[in-house]
Amino acid sequence: MADDNFEKTKSPSSSESSPSDQMQTSEFTPHETDPALLESYRYIANMPGKNVRGKLIDCFQLWLNVDSESVLTEIKEIISDLHNASLMIDDIEDNSKLRRGVPVAHSIFGVAPVINTANYMFFLGLERCHALNNPKAMRVFVLEILNLHRGQGHDIMWRDNVQCPTEEDYCKMVIDKTGGLFRLAVGLMQACATQNITTDFSPLVNNLGLYFQIRDDLINLVDEDYFKAKTFCEDLTEGKFSFPIVHCVTLNMDEAGTRLLSILRQRTDDVDVKLYAQSLMKQSGSLRYTWEKCVGLKDEIVEQIESLGGNAPLLKLVEYLHATITGLEGAVSGTSTEPQQPPQP
Repeated sequence: MADDNFEKTKSPSSSESSPSDQMQTSEFTPHETDPALLESYRYIANMPGKNVRGKLIDCFQLWLNVDSESVLTEIKEIISDLHNASLMIDDIEDNSKLRRGVPVAHSIFGVAPVINTANYMFFLGLERCHALNNPKAMRVFVLEILNLHRGQGHDIMWRDNVQCPTEEDYCKMVIDKTGGLFRLAVGLMQACATQNITTDFSPLVNNLGLYFQIRDDLINLVDEDYFKAKTFCEDLTEGKFSFPIVHCVTLNMDEAGTRLLSILRQRTDDVDVKLYAQSLMKQSGSLRYTWEKCVGLKDEIVEQIESLGGNAPLLKLVEYLHATITGLEGAVSGTSTEPQQPPQP
């Protein structure tokens, strides 16, 4: 008798079959999941978030018109599952303490179970994509998951070897890593679209991925609300080469750059040391440069949207994201090495 704790998903006409039985048929029956194995996933999925990727799908629906609401919902859920699974792995690889203001999943459930659950979710996403019965969708899925892991691999390699990439290489990594799920969302939609099927949205989507990541890099180092949700200048504790850090190191391979590299090597939790690193990036103009890069990317994105015929919901989403950093101009400017104190919890 089957265990009642197992959550089964079966097509109405199918009967239970073993893996060996499934190998004898041309179609696999839907996989049966155990809710207990997905507890750590539900933990992170239930955290409040901005749902930017879901909103992005709604915006592109104006251009692509996926005429099946159930397919559109399935695409949203695939992207959400993959995004949350990647966050679970990221938090382990980065040794993070908080995610969206609460303890990371592996600090609650353990490293090994969370790794397994996150990988499990990737393959459940693959199964859901396969169920769309769309060869183009499957090709897009495989391509972008490969790109995502290549980008993450470069990010980890640079961090662990304290090897500062060039700005160009950093942007290529971001297009792989952050842009991967953005392109996957649009690619799955385009595979099921009824209009603009051959339109190349890649330049726009790549810029959206770049903007989103570089904006996040800036927020990580200067935004007080981010400090409250995660930890003060968390990228420094992780030893991560974010966009402003790359700029500061490559621009100042003398005093400021070498000192910042030394701080990255320490993976420090010391607030005073991180305040000093922040002041180095402000003094060198790296925080200002990052802010201006975001402004430039945002303007380019607006132009690309207009050139594709306009998309009011997408423009509104971009303005919403940009409003987060508009007020940071004062925080990124100045040449003083006297750092301000981080906000008190």
